[in-house]
Amino acid sequence: MDERLTRLQGLLDNAVCSAPEKIALRIGSSCTNYQQLDQMIGQVAAGFLDENINRGDRIAWLLPNCLEAVLVTLACYRIGAIAVPLNYRYVSQEIQDVLMRVGASLIVYDAARSADVQHLLNALPMVLAVEVRGDNGTRFNQWLEGEAQAEKVPVKENEPALILFTSGSTGHPKGVVHSQEGVYEAIDQSRSLFDFNSEDIVLVGKPISHAGGLQTQMLPALLAGGEVILEMKPTPAEAVQLINAHQVTEYGLLASDLLDFVEYLESTSSELPSLINAIGSGDAVPTDLHRRFRDCLGWEVMEGAGMTEVGCYYAANPRNGTRKWGSLGIAAPGMRLDIVRSDGSPCDSGEHGEIVLQAESATIGYWNDSVATQELFRNEWLHTGDLAYRDDDGYIWFVGRKKLMIIRRGSNIAPAEVEAIIDEHPLVHASVVVAVSNPCDGQIPVACVALLSHQEEDTEQTLRFYVEQHLAGYKNPVHYLFLEVLPRTSTGKFDRHALAELAGSQFVSTE
Repeated sequence: MDERLTRLQGLLDNAVCSAPEKIALRIGSSCTNYQQLDQMIGQVAAGFLDENINRGDRIAWLLPNCLEAVLVTLACYRIGAIAVPLNYRYVSQEIQDVLMRVGASLIVYDAARSADVQHLLNALPMVLAVEVRGDNGTRFNQWLEGEAQAEKVPVKENEPALILFTSGSTGHPKGVVHSQEGVYEAIDQSRSLFDFNSEDIVLVGKPISHAGGLQTQMLPALLAGGEVILEMKPTPAEAVQLINAHQVTEYGLLASDLLDFVEYLESTSSELPSLINAIGSGDAVPTDLHRRFRDCLGWEVMEGAGMTEVGCYYAANPRNGTRKWGSLGIAAPGMRLDIVRSDGSPCDSGEHGEIVLQAESATIGYWNDSVATQELFRNEWLHTGDLAYRDDDGYIWFVGRKKLMIIRRGSNIAPAEVEAIIDEHPLVHASVVVAVSNPCDGQIPVACVALLSHQEEDTEQTLRFYVEQHLAGYKNPVHYLFLEVLPRTSTGKFDRHALAELAGSQFVSTE
């Protein structure tokens, strides 16, 4: 493959040429236009080169959603370095683990995390640490004050450009490697999925250290020449204020955050006249929540599914077209999807199997982990681990995660199916169903439930009766664990691993 300037390196070119003074990023009270953004990217890239950071080197960053995080990422792409965003909630040991595993040459970090970073640098003497947004941010500021701007460095399309670490909720996080070509394809596919254009104003409230914020929201909007309002994680009240103050047209949320957002809209009767699209992802959006969203805003929320290994959504309800509540929708742009049996043969309509896919945006593998890479790809298909079925109209219905299936006396129970029923009950805020080991049944389902109000004495019996009317007996939760708040992972999803441990400690072999 020849070396050349890639499409990823030219991500902003159209907007810079056609509308240089148009606002690209709005962060708090600060605005940056496309010309300024492009100039600052070149200055940071020149700073990297001055520090002897070159093509193929790994540049980690530990930053909240901020201008510096955007500049570092796009400066890496410009010179062929590899961006390694770190989850901002990582503790010192997790930061050190990632830096060592990828052999990072540089870490750019927020001043608020100085103690954690400085603590580990003695063990990593070869890593250059650059602070931003604090008293010790001189070096980064000097890069932005420099007159030089780095030219784009020709690279191969299949060269690594980005390493995203999985959340690790079900095991040790893996470094998911995406190429220059793959990163661009994920961004462009997301732009097409959401039909972004230069008139769109997109509120990004997901961390851009993850694919959801970076690849499906912020960069697709910039590719289209739109305006991005970059926040870390606004509360529902803050999101409503931002949407109305800046005439936001699109807002993407995790399904768990969508629930909080809708509850706020219901309690305040807020109107959002500029908002014309939203998507819930990460977990299934219950049918009742779809209905409540429509009642609040008069139109239907999108639902979709993606994964770090794909870099974007692989399926979603269409932006313009029929949306089926509770389904993942249809294959996203650029995706070839199938649902297969355990032997790899295609499933019939309505038959449960695993979602497999082929896409230009797919990862080129896990960083220094050939075994896991081989397990991910089989017969040139990427195996998602998501179980689903396809209806006669081609819409995909999520059943559960392959690794999360509960096997009770040889019968499979999909947590998502049970959760969908429990979440329909008017007393329930949210639920997560987990497996607990049992000597008689092998595994039993336990429902972890957060209620909308204080638990009454007969709440558990009420829920039991309700679920029994909707599900086969073997699928009914054996125990209910009521919590004020369901814990979440660092990516904002409900923390199934933590809940399984808690349920296991509460209900040890009692049945």
